[in-house]
Amino acid sequence: MRHRLAALALLALPAWAYAQVANPYAKPTAAPSASQDKGNQMDELKAFATGGAKVLEATRGDLTGDGRQGAVLVIDPPGGADAKLGEGPARDVVLVVPDASGHLQRAASNARIVPCATCGGVAGDPYGYTKVLKGEFTIVVGGGSRERWSDEYTFTWSPARKDWLATHVVRKVSDSETGKEKVVDLTAKDLGGVAFRDFDPTHVPEAHLP
Repeated sequence: MRHRLAALALLALPAWAYAQVANPYAKPTAAPSASQDKGNQMDELKAFATGGAKVLEATRGDLTGDGRQGAVLVIDPPGGADAKLGEGPARDVVLVVPDASGHLQRAASNARIVPCATCGGVAGDPYGYTKVLKGEFTIVVGGGSRERWSDEYTFTWSPARKDWLATHVVRKVSDSETGKEKVVDLTAKDLGGVAFRDFDPTHVPEAHLP
């Protein structure tokens, strides 16, 4: 619902307003991204985007805590550029990890976490950035107009379950004019041990201003 409202707010603004509002959740310049890699490494990652899809961003890191480099891929499906505001296809988030021989293999995916390119309202593309630490990764999205929203989803590798589990979710909304803010901060206990592949943001409480 919040993505549709953001799109409607965008339609109501004059054209000059689009260029004046940048996405406040854009990736920090210091965040490591495999989109800056050269040669065979990036070619290997691009192989996971098939059927006309493209890699929007690839962030490398140790996803399982074993010292080997994998990557979190955010993949743009085809057709997103021609979609109506707030109605484009969501992005697919794909986790790839190396096998015994060092070749990257698809381990898990989720197409519910990163919204469509036009679902961020005045702020533009709602995808912010991905951060990978040892054994965990965080995906940040956000957008809006007067009311700015952001969601941070953290998933941590569980050796016992041999899977990534949702361990922390922070959802925020703030009014840029009044300064009012609401935060929903959920821990692993609140999230119930749901796996990354099964995680659905619509099943997590949203932050709403009174």
